[in-house]
Amino acid sequence: MLECSICVHTEKTKKILFEDKPICVDCLTYKKYPIDFNKLKKEVEETLEKIKKENKKYQCILAFSGGKDSVVALKLLKEEFKINPICVLVDNNYLSEDVIKNAINVTKYYNTDLIIINRDFTWLFNEVLNRCESPCRRCSRLILREVWRVAKLLGIKYIITGHELPFGHSAIRDMKDGIKMIRLLAPYKIREEEKYELIKDLPWKKPNLYGYTTNCLILGVALERFYQKYGFSFEIDRIAAMVRLGLLNKEKAKEFLKKPNIPEELYEELKSRGLKLINK
Repeated sequence: MLECSICVHTEKTKKILFEDKPICVDCLTYKKYPIDFNKLKKEVEETLEKIKKENKKYQCILAFSGGKDSVVALKLLKEEFKINPICVLVDNNYLSEDVIKNAINVTKYYNTDLIIINRDFTWLFNEVLNRCESPCRRCSRLILREVWRVAKLLGIKYIITGHELPFGHSAIRDMKDGIKMIRLLAPYKIREEEKYELIKDLPWKKPNLYGYTTNCLILGVALERFYQKYGFSFEIDRIAAMVRLGLLNKEKAKEFLKKPNIPEELYEELKSRGLKLINK
């Protein structure tokens, strides 16, 4: 099977063309229109300078998942940029107990206030997983909607996230009512191993989860069911983009893209939280 010479796409997951070597259409597009990371860095740091001038107790909101990326983002805000955020974590009823402990411990370490919003996305996960689809985009939209509501309530203009990939050629996107969302990690191209190195001295422990996640109980099950139906991972585009941008090596990426084998104990845990999967 043909494989892109740059990322991890194959002809099963993306159209492969030929130049000197096989290349997928996404990598070909990136070669023609590469991201200017210096420009990304400039726009983010100029915006962070504006945030620092906000004469408020909380200068911004950090959408805080308790996973490694949002912990790295908090570390950068507090130590590098000297910005005081309020952290908002949306517990969708499918975060592990270790994740909640991590969130509490890390925010206490930085003397940063944490709001935990309890929601139950069981209806979403039952609907999507029983169709063997990815829940991630819809779940993310619902979480960001909750974070946006807190920003509106507190009169905060900026929401920071720990996303590592930009919005195309920008790391900043306008939300409703003048609120801006900044993907803080996007300009800095921090590799996976570097993230763990950055947070190794913090009171954060990596949870034992499945798939490319350090906070979500659902992802592994969703990947397993999608893989059973389609024969590949729905994470392929994101993982391929990380390889393309140098954030992840191919060997590690292919490990992330393998079909996970979910233990029965996790299914029992999800069942106890309300999940009802057909054909399981």
